[in-house]
Amino acid sequence: MEKNIANLKVLIVEDDDLLANQVKREVTSLGWEFVIVGTVRAARAQFAKVAFDLVILDRMLGDSEDGLALIRWFNELETKAPGILVASRLGATHDHILALDLGADDYINKPYDLEELNARLRAVARRVRGKRVPESVEVWEGMEIRTINRTALWHGEAISLRPQSFEILKVLVSLKGEYISRDVLWRSVWESYKSLPPQETVINTALSRLRGNLSVLPDAPLIINNRLGYRLTLKKADNQE
Repeated sequence: MEKNIANLKVLIVEDDDLLANQVKREVTSLGWEFVIVGTVRAARAQFAKVAFDLVILDRMLGDSEDGLALIRWFNELETKAPGILVASRLGATHDHILALDLGADDYINKPYDLEELNARLRAVARRVRGKRVPESVEVWEGMEIRTINRTALWHGEAISLRPQSFEILKVLVSLKGEYISRDVLWRSVWESYKSLPPQETVINTALSRLRGNLSVLPDAPLIINNRLGYRLTLKKADNQE
């Protein structure tokens, strides 16, 4: 077991008992704690009690509420959202993109191979907890990115970010004000979907969420977007979107 992804708390949102037990076995094999619920309503109730690190989320649930409603609910909260792996029989590309657009970290089609499920769970967990690499710190103009504990600091003050937002900011800070193209940003942040062309709505929604995180910081950097791509800057630009 990778030490940096040990002892996670996982919420399994699945109304099919057989599938829930399959997921439970994979989660147990990773040494993680878990709770199983079958509805979005029950999932919300659990989050009122426990700060889960990761959610494995079905879409077609027993209360007839699309599981994506839970992601929308997370988006409304001021607290840091968990890592989210959607697992669903709705497997078309547009279903994946819709979930990613809302902020899911990954999406796996049912029926799934259990080894693939295990690998994807570990991948999302690494994004939540930090990859198993030596500590790396990126610093640019008062912004500090620490990879091991996945912390972003602005002049020493921690910024609360979702895993996806952290990944985008990490990439932008590493460039120290230089541009990154849409294609490269897509492949860097959405690695599981790098075979697809960059999804504009997914990228724009994710950037909008990160801009919202940065906008509340005093004198925070801006994310500029123009024909050259994206970059961080401390000054407004006429070509900002």
